[in-house]
Amino acid sequence: MKRTLCKVESLLRRLSVGKRLALAVAVLVVPMTVLIVVSVLVLERQEARLHRSVEEAVTLLVPLATLEYDLQRALTDVLAAETGESVPDYGGLTGAIDRLFSQLAGTASDRDLPPQSVARARSAWQSARPAIEGLVEQARPLHLAGDTPGFASVRRRLASAIGDLQQVQTHLSTAIKRRAARAVQTQQRQLEWLVGAWGVTLLIATAGLVLIVHSIVRPVRALGRTVQRLGAGDLTARADTDAGDELGAVAGYLNAMARHFVAWKRVTEDAANQDALTGLPNRRGILAALEAALAASAATQGSVGVLMIDVDRFKTINDQYGHAAGDQALNWVAQVLSSQLRGDDQVGRYAGDEFLAVLPGAGHEEARQIAERLCERVIQSARSDPRRPTLTLGVAASRGGEASAEALIAAADRALYRGKQAGRGRVGIG
Repeated sequence: MKRTLCKVESLLRRLSVGKRLALAVAVLVVPMTVLIVVSVLVLERQEARLHRSVEEAVTLLVPLATLEYDLQRALTDVLAAETGESVPDYGGLTGAIDRLFSQLAGTASDRDLPPQSVARARSAWQSARPAIEGLVEQARPLHLAGDTPGFASVRRRLASAIGDLQQVQTHLSTAIKRRAARAVQTQQRQLEWLVGAWGVTLLIATAGLVLIVHSIVRPVRALGRTVQRLGAGDLTARADTDAGDELGAVAGYLNAMARHFVAWKRVTEDAANQDALTGLPNRRGILAALEAALAASAATQGSVGVLMIDVDRFKTINDQYGHAAGDQALNWVAQVLSSQLRGDDQVGRYAGDEFLAVLPGAGHEEARQIAERLCERVIQSARSDPRRPTLTLGVAASRGGEASAEALIAAADRALYRGKQAGRGRVGIG
């Protein structure tokens, strides 16, 4: 599942942020619009079906009820002939009811009316119809007294016709009620389907929207974390640039800025720790190297040798040959020292005409031997050129990593002072 979501997010991140936002709007609007249209159509269909059901009930039951009412009135008023009132149009009513049953015979299955109920209603109507037709024929000449045998016969026939009509109404009412119940069930199922469709659509739309928003928010947060790490000093922090959207481009720019900053920081650190003239570490750089060597020796109980180196006759060279010759002399000394020291040794310009060499792992005796070799090498090279100076060196070494940088430098400086007192171009022992 997680792998699938990652693939979907990767596909989304191929789109621009603007396109993803447009897709998010479409994910919400399009399904909702379709559902609204479908819901309106379903509700309109249900309303039309309900209207049709009411109309059918009126069409089927009103003629029967009217005919029953008129027969009841005739039974009470003896067909109203005695009073001179007009006789109801039984013929028209019976014809209308016949037409209704003819329509039901052709459309009952379509209207979903139970066929048994319709058949029973038709049978009851067929039983009532002859009596009603006979009453219609006798309605006008009826001038009978209430106790005559003819009047009693009419009353019996009226009562029988009324009973038959009531049976017709009962059967038709049962059929209409059953059809209405099935219509209500159908409407209920449609409404349940609509509610389910709304729920599923909202769930899918929400999931799609969450994925789209996550494809935007997650890389933004990742960029924020990368910026925080860079701000905290972690220059190795890099942002993810796999995506081809605007956020991927921003991540690429951020990574490029981080690389440029690292390069710039390295240059500035080198400039801060490097002597501009000789290219050797400056005072800050060589002191940092000494501290690192002492820290390493403290862990191994080893030794660190230190050489304090002074350029002899440097002021004389400047005065006689100029400052350019003095700079050349310092550069020459720096090259000799760098070429003659061991691979792990470091030398830096400590002051104007003073150099400091750090000899990791070298005890006092080994440091002295290295210092004498340097001194001899410089003396031999200086004999052929008066602008090349000799060196005076002071030697000191730590024992078991106990000495501090300040103590070692002070010891080497004292040894250098003793060497100068004894005569330049030699090694003083601390």
